[in-house]
Amino acid sequence: MNIVSGTLVGVVQKGDLVFVESFEAWYHREHDRVVATLLLTTGSPDLAAESVDEACSRALERWSRVVAMESPTGWVYRVALNHARRIARRTTIEERLTRKLVPRPDLPASVSEIWELVRELSARQRQVIMLRHVADLPEGEIAGILGISRGTVSSTLHDAHQRLGRLLGDENES
Repeated sequence: MNIVSGTLVGVVQKGDLVFVESFEAWYHREHDRVVATLLLTTGSPDLAAESVDEACSRALERWSRVVAMESPTGWVYRVALNHARRIARRTTIEERLTRKLVPRPDLPASVSEIWELVRELSARQRQVIMLRHVADLPEGEIAGILGISRGTVSSTLHDAHQRLGRLLGDENES
């Protein structure tokens, strides 16, 4: 049984009534940021939106457990990322089998410019940069989401910043 009061919902956890953030309040605050983070990680607006929507529906089904986690947003991002990877893998196989080229969607100019630079990074560097600077997650949470150590997150961020600095420097010198 849930008791709703504004942005809080009362749930029974371990026999106690606890008031936690409602899914709706969390969704309105975090959804767009998770989509933006996944968009910049994957480069595909459709894949990002579909994956985040799937992850949010799973979060809603399990909200009393998800909201009790250290980072509900991190959990949703991880589920969305896994979903995006499955879809991307399936798409690659389909393209290979049908030899059909799927046109890349047009991105808004500002996103396209950012993506051109970020696209030069490795997949892990892109993920870490987006989770840190778009999702605004601390290094410890990023480590948990990606299943790597905090030190790896820190060194990956450092390497990514260095690479982006070189790319920006090269661009400014042209």
